[in-house]
Amino acid sequence: MPLVSIITPVYNAARWLPETLASVHGQIFTNWEHLLIDDGSEDSSIAVIKAASLRDARIRLLHTPKNGGPAAARNVGIDGARGRFVAFLDADDLWRPEKLACTIPWMIANRHAFIYHDYRHMSHDGTRTGRLVHGPNHLTRRTLHTRRGYGGCMSMVIDRQYIPTLHFPEVEPHHAEDFCLWSQLISDGHIGHRLPVDLGRYRLSPKSRSSNKLGSALNAWYIYRNFSKLPLTRCAFWWAQYAWSTFWLYRFSQPVVHEPAMAGTEAFGPNTFSMQPSHVK
Repeated sequence: MPLVSIITPVYNAARWLPETLASVHGQIFTNWEHLLIDDGSEDSSIAVIKAASLRDARIRLLHTPKNGGPAAARNVGIDGARGRFVAFLDADDLWRPEKLACTIPWMIANRHAFIYHDYRHMSHDGTRTGRLVHGPNHLTRRTLHTRRGYGGCMSMVIDRQYIPTLHFPEVEPHHAEDFCLWSQLISDGHIGHRLPVDLGRYRLSPKSRSSNKLGSALNAWYIYRNFSKLPLTRCAFWWAQYAWSTFWLYRFSQPVVHEPAMAGTEAFGPNTFSMQPSHVK
């Protein structure tokens, strides 16, 4: 049985899949399975996944009953996962080779139920990266609602020994299923822990959900009031801190776009990563 189940929702992602699959296949830690859940793709995504699964039996293709969005696709993956640990990687994001080798032993040694790590934003074409992004050292109810930088699904790893019941709330069309899951885990008494090591690349695409900053801000307000059930005064106070944190996050962590990529500075170039802890306060 695999120790780690990697879950990737897929919808018309054929352009990105070869690179994403390669970042998983290149993991130093090898005791994993990779579940890719097709959510009604109309491009060649299924063909790419099938070809990869013929080369590596650890890769599995699953399907959603109908197009239901990333939360529904991730839940199909969770239901089919066999690993003790569950890690999430969207179809256009990347991990560095040490991702699992760093996170899994650290979680076991410290008995952490769920963790997140540092990362960098990556340009649409994957040639440039921004400054290091990091969240708070601990993810609590307050820091979840007031801080950004914990990486969403791309940086999260969950130990099902401590969290046996795991399910993304399907809150479409208000796109915040990852936030709602972390809020649910915290409400159940779990605290998230930051591993201060740069282990991932979050791709910034012009048409991605995260590119709509106004929509994200309005969704956050909706979630705070209707999912988190925050009183109006606290909701306004925490939402203002969230908005401020978001502004500075995207102000300073955007990939450099006015300079050509230098040799060795592309998303997985030799000078991009460091195994040293980030130590960013």
